[in-house]
Amino acid sequence: MALVGASDRAGSVGKLLWDNLSGFPGEVVPVCPNRTVGGRAAYQDLRSVPGEIDLVVVATPADSVPGVIEAAADKGVPAAVVLSAGFAEIGGDGVRLQEKVRAAARAGGVRVVGPNCFGVQNADLPLNASIAAGTPPGGGGVSLVTQSGSYGMAVHMLATDEAMRFAKVYAAGNKADLTDAEVLAYLREDPATTVIALLLESITDPRAFFAEARRATAEKPVIAVVGGRTGAGRRAAVSHTAALAADDDILDAALRDSGVVRVRTGLEMLDVARALAEQPTPRGRRVGIITNSGGTGVELADLLADEGLDVPELSPALRSRLSELLPPYGSPRNPVDITPAWRLFATGYPGAIDLLARSGEVDVVVPVLLQRSASLEVASAVRDAVKRLRADNVPVPVYACFVAPRSADDVADVLHQSGVPCLPWPDRTARAIGAAVRYGMFEPKPSSPHEPSDLLGPVDDPGDPIVARDLLEYAGIPVVPTVRCESADEVVAAAARLPGPVVLKVAHPDLTHKSDVGGVRVGLVGEQRIRAAAGELLALAEGASVLVQSKMDGVETVVGGFRDPSFGPVVMVGMGGVLVEVLRDVRFALAPLDHAQARAMLEELRGAAVLSGVRGALPVDRDALADVVVSVGDLLAGSDRIAELDLNPVLAGPDGCVCVDWRILTRGADTTEKYGPAMPKN
Repeated sequence: MALVGASDRAGSVGKLLWDNLSGFPGEVVPVCPNRTVGGRAAYQDLRSVPGEIDLVVVATPADSVPGVIEAAADKGVPAAVVLSAGFAEIGGDGVRLQEKVRAAARAGGVRVVGPNCFGVQNADLPLNASIAAGTPPGGGGVSLVTQSGSYGMAVHMLATDEAMRFAKVYAAGNKADLTDAEVLAYLREDPATTVIALLLESITDPRAFFAEARRATAEKPVIAVVGGRTGAGRRAAVSHTAALAADDDILDAALRDSGVVRVRTGLEMLDVARALAEQPTPRGRRVGIITNSGGTGVELADLLADEGLDVPELSPALRSRLSELLPPYGSPRNPVDITPAWRLFATGYPGAIDLLARSGEVDVVVPVLLQRSASLEVASAVRDAVKRLRADNVPVPVYACFVAPRSADDVADVLHQSGVPCLPWPDRTARAIGAAVRYGMFEPKPSSPHEPSDLLGPVDDPGDPIVARDLLEYAGIPVVPTVRCESADEVVAAAARLPGPVVLKVAHPDLTHKSDVGGVRVGLVGEQRIRAAAGELLALAEGASVLVQSKMDGVETVVGGFRDPSFGPVVMVGMGGVLVEVLRDVRFALAPLDHAQARAMLEELRGAAVLSGVRGALPVDRDALADVVVSVGDLLAGSDRIAELDLNPVLAGPDGCVCVDWRILTRGADTTEKYGPAMPKN
């Protein structure tokens, strides 16, 4: 290894890096103007270093870095870590300088980490090619990828304070060369990495990243904190779908679909990573709590419920066995409350852990250690109980919730060092368990559930009303029969041929949202009322026509999709109607998707209870509605000519669903063209 910019000067980055690299088991040579560094002879240039170099660490002024990379290329060095700042992060000349570094690296076959990065660490070697004060202990299986140098340094502090072990720490910096997908692919294949933790401010090449994420999460957990802006840019709010789709919504959907567990903070990410690295993966939502404080147990139960988890009441048989461990005034329900019966803590906690974990009635066990239960005696008993479970291949994880002063840190270390995560306070514990369970419940899906075909022929124009109607119907989307009329007489004649009350809608390219201009009349009967309404609608805009439909009933839903510049085709479903943009009760997913994914989106809606039937109403056919969601995704994924598609409302009922209004936008050569509903003329 060569350190370019090595120094003996106290307080310099070159001195810090030289000292950090002193623990590396391989050879490290200094490259700098000095004659010696740390007693080692220094080289003036990389080209003058004899023999092969595996890695170059660069800590020199920004304007010298392109030359360093060129020298590394001449020397055949495969990789460089560039800690130097002053590149794209400052804009202007920095951007151009970074491009020079990238060009030199690409031309010479040198892969670059950074620039403007914290560095890299391999805790197992050890290797500390970073500006951190030290390397965290190895053997932990957690590898951290971060754009934040502060978190790269914080893991050393966390390792010291909470006895957490790591495998690797990688700081991406400006990501001039290596992409997020490449780093993720490496960690997926790395046998020392069992859990991948990501702290990213942005994602390079999102399509490649999420394709790799699907492969990674099928093999090991990926936990992420990701900034909400994807660089997709401002979308024209022409369709309901595009208007409702914030960048963060699409990012969240992409992470969820690929199995990446998204959390709010870096600390939460590391808590979850530890939980998944040190204990078996949870396989269900049922949590058993053991406590000696009823209030803390109730608080934890409520917080777990907020995470979508269940604290079930235990069976009479299990309660009977638990009662044998408790004082007469203890509670064998869930939470299991030992109460402040101090003399029973050392037997009650491990005994209850063992009974719950082997019962088949819970998927996670959480002993709450506080006050006198946060003792070395109790922690040792808990540790031994968990060891017995692991020896017997009992797959239920055990996470300790620790509520104690800092003076009791040595108690927590007993658990940490034995592989039992000891998570401070109920809130931090509940969030970590919730995220761990989300990963455990994730079912890996194939990269593409199926291969949608392009239903548009080479000369088909989906802006044509008949073609658009045929396109939706051919895609398997039920469409209400509709007649387009150019005069009030035509409207009256069309309405007479339709059964029951009719619905009239204005049709004009400039009247995008009909309800906003009074362009929809519902439940009309009688020639006089129909004629009057038709005249009013025709007068709304020059060249307007009127659409005549039979009045349909059902729960109003919206299904749509659009093509995101970063993520590609995206599909949406939600509670629809005129208030769709006010209620914002929608879910997104990347297309194409399968039926199970579509059903899951429906279940996640806040209005899911409406679909299940309320106040005596029959539940809607959610399978039929899910089929529409899948078909919309297929249309977008199958044809890149479709830019946006809105079906609002899709009326869902017990016997199926039907689309009664729709809009398709296609991508023209220079502009996106708007098209209204596909309506056959009478």
